[in-house]
Parts: sequence; structure tokens; C-alpha cells
Amino acid sequence: MLAENVVVEQDGNLVVATVVTPLLSLSETQDVVLELNDLMRYNNAQLFILDLKEVTFMDSSCLGVLVQFLQDLEHVRGRLVLTNCNENIAFLFKVTRLDDAMPITDSVEEAREVLKGAA
Repeated sequence: MLAENVVVEQDGNLVVATVVTPLLSLSETQDVVLELNDLMRYNNAQLFILDLKEVTFMDSSCLGVLVQFLQDLEHVRGRLVLTNCNENIAFLFKVTRLDDAMPITDSVEEAREVLKGAA
């Protein structure tokens, strides 16, 4: 399944998923995570960068879907890093303390470095 609200690039076990919708709802997040799960299960992806540069609003219900994805990633010793979050979205992750589990970076390159340091 190919979600229409995300552009995915895979290089080895690293996936950069760029969300291309300004309003990220629960159903859209579920579509994105379903695609990422498929890459983890069938394409040996373990390291994920979720680029939110196009997203201006994220429904708080999306957090549960991302937490479930983190739990799925634990089975393959995977990691998830968020990047290019606007101020409101970054605040949502910080206030819920999810930024500890899903680090937030300012660029895809910085996210790659975080994942490289964790490997």
C-alpha cells in the first residue's frame, strides 16, 4: 500500500518519510505508519526519519499511533527521529515527553547523525 500523504525514500535500513500534507489527522497518520511498518517487515528497515516540514497541524490522537509504531520498532531494535517540526508540533511532543523517545531535529541531515550515533 502506498500512502498518498507521504513520500518515502529508503537507503539500506534507513527510511526518510516526508509527510506532504499540512494537516495530519489520525487516519493519515495510520496510513503513514502502516506504510512504515511494511518497510520494516518486508524491506528490513530499522531506522526511520519522519520529516514533518509540510505539516502545520497534527491532531494529538496521532501520538498514540506513533507510540505504537515505536513499540513495533523495539522488536527490530529500530529508531524513529522526527525532523523539521514546527513550533506547535514540537511543543506537543515536548509537553507529553515523547521527545525523549522520538528525538526532534532541525534537519534530515541532523536526524541521520542522531541515528548514526545510536547505531
